[in-house]
Amino acid sequence: MSEKEQKQTSELTPEEAKKKKRKKIILIICIIVLLIIAAIVIYLLKKPKDVMTKENYKQIMEEMEHEVEEGYFETYMNREWTFPDGTSETTDAVLGNSPNNRKPIRCEVLLADTNEVIFSTDVLPVGTEVPPFKLDVDLDAGTYNAVCMVYLLDEEEDGTYTDYSNAGFNLTITVEN
Repeated sequence: MSEKEQKQTSELTPEEAKKKKRKKIILIICIIVLLIIAAIVIYLLKKPKDVMTKENYKQIMEEMEHEVEEGYFETYMNREWTFPDGTSETTDAVLGNSPNNRKPIRCEVLLADTNEVIFSTDVLPVGTEVPPFKLDVDLDAGTYNAVCMVYLLDEEEDGTYTDYSNAGFNLTITVEN
C-alpha cells in the first residue's frame, strides 16, 4: 500500500476498515454478476447463424452455393433407357455433363443386383452429351434396375484424371428383344 492508503487505513477503526473491505467485495461481486447477466442476455438474443428467416434467406443461399460449389455438379439424363436388343444402340437414353459444371465427368452404369458394370464412358468435357450408345454387355430381353454412377473429375498436372466426387442415380433399362 502507498503511504497515503496506510494513513487512511490507520485512521480508520477496525470496524470501519471491515465495512470498507465488505463494500469493495460487494462491489466486485455486483460487477461480476452484471457481467454474467450481460453475457447471458447477449447469448440469448443472438440468433444462430444457420437459422433461415425471411430476412437472411438470400444470404444463406448464396453462402451455401459458394461453399458447396466446388464439390457438387449437375448432370442431365433420363432414367428410363430402351434398347431394341442387347447389342443395339439405345433409342432414348440421354446422358450428359451440364454446361454449368466446372469439371469433366465420367459415368458407369451398374446392374443394381450384381454391381456388374454394363456401360462406361470416357471423360465427358463440360457441356457434352454421350451420343447414342450400345451397352458394353449383351443383355437378354427384359427390364433391369441399374445405377448410373457419375464421377466428377479433377485433372492432374500430367493430363490424367482422378475422381473428385460422385453420385448415383437409379435408372431402368429395358431390352426389348
